[in-house]
Amino acid sequence: MKYYTSTTEFNCGIDLHGRQMYICIMNREGKIFVHCNIQGNDFEYFLKKVAPYRHSLTVVCECIFNWYFLADACEVEGITFVLAHALYLKAIHGGKNKNDRIDSEKLAHLLRANLIPPSYVYPGEKRPVRALLRQRMTYVWRRAELLTRVTMGQLAEGMEPARHGHPGHRDPWEEQLMESYKNPLHQFGAQIDLKMIRLYDQMIEKLEAELLRITKRDACKEFNLLQTIHGVGNVLSLTILYEMHTVARFPTVKNFLSYARLVKGSVASAGKIKGLRGGKLGNPYLRWAFGEAAVIAKRSHPMLKEFAKRLEIKHGKFKANGILAAKLARAVYFMLRDGTAFDLEKLVATSI
Repeated sequence: MKYYTSTTEFNCGIDLHGRQMYICIMNREGKIFVHCNIQGNDFEYFLKKVAPYRHSLTVVCECIFNWYFLADACEVEGITFVLAHALYLKAIHGGKNKNDRIDSEKLAHLLRANLIPPSYVYPGEKRPVRALLRQRMTYVWRRAELLTRVTMGQLAEGMEPARHGHPGHRDPWEEQLMESYKNPLHQFGAQIDLKMIRLYDQMIEKLEAELLRITKRDACKEFNLLQTIHGVGNVLSLTILYEMHTVARFPTVKNFLSYARLVKGSVASAGKIKGLRGGKLGNPYLRWAFGEAAVIAKRSHPMLKEFAKRLEIKHGKFKANGILAAKLARAVYFMLRDGTAFDLEKLVATSI
């Protein structure tokens, strides 16, 4: 675990919420100068409170859903901002009492003691593109729920589910589905689901087109490099590209693998390993992308298929997929760092 080193005279801990934030400003010795609640997350009022100290001030808050506005506002005002990793801040949850006032003070104490585990502050100008990508994924999940609903409805009536086909060719599926239902209420319900599915098809297509347009304009080289990996198409390339942002933020390939949830930490005591932990620390979207890439890649090339079989014989199918995903992630790291295309023979030649 890495910790942020504060170099300013004053440190401000903020317990941030949706409609309020509790702030605590203290110096390097732990003397508190400001300790109050700010309703409505009024940043202008916050600037007035910190005005005597902002010449040498660092602000920290936990990584929660609405940290974006605070990070952007501090950047505009030239105030040093640190985003604390929420899962690592277990010290905040200790003690007999817990409230906003105590949490803000503990954050300030941890910051002045250089005990804040920092999270990556994703650049504000890039966040809208990543938000579009995650919005697309949400629509895909909802469309899958509707498709499953239609299939389960057919099975409940003792029918053979019709193949729903490609998003651009729903007509044959819709005709077969309508013909299979005899009850008009079943037909009515299926029609509503089908309209929703078609609408999701259209919106997902629009999102993909816009994401590809932006990517080919701003990150064409990196996108094309990712496309050289067998089985990695547009969606997986976009996910890897925007969830990692830049390979330069990872000092080593091990840091990248850890962030992608492809390695776990260990629990050891008295020289003995007691188990594993930390499987949910990292980026779930990258873990999904590399997991999908591993499954698709071994279907797309005979050499990868044979390599995957050898992994399965030695480690079992489930663990073999994780190993292949990690190897693909390692390849991606060096591809983007060095600007080179995917080398299949080099990946297969690595030890099993």
